[in-house]
Amino acid sequence: MFATIFFSAIALFVLDCLLASVTMYIAYSHGHSRLKWFLLGLVLPFVSIFIALAVAILDERRAEAARGGAPRPTPEPGEF
Repeated sequence: MFATIFFSAIALFVLDCLLASVTMYIAYSHGHSRLKWFLLGLVLPFVSIFIALAVAILDERRAEAARGGAPRPTPEPGEF
């Protein structure tokens, strides 16, 4: 019985870390802090992905408004 509870807790922790990593990647790809978003992903594992996506969409809209509707500049080969 103890082993079942222990391995279930380990599985939930691994799933939580995976979801936190996805949240961290989404936020970091849009210029936000990795550590803060990873911790948010650990605390709110399912909700934090949607929060990160909403923040990313708002950042894109804000950047588009700052460009005045001009298209996004395309990077040269080898640039990120």
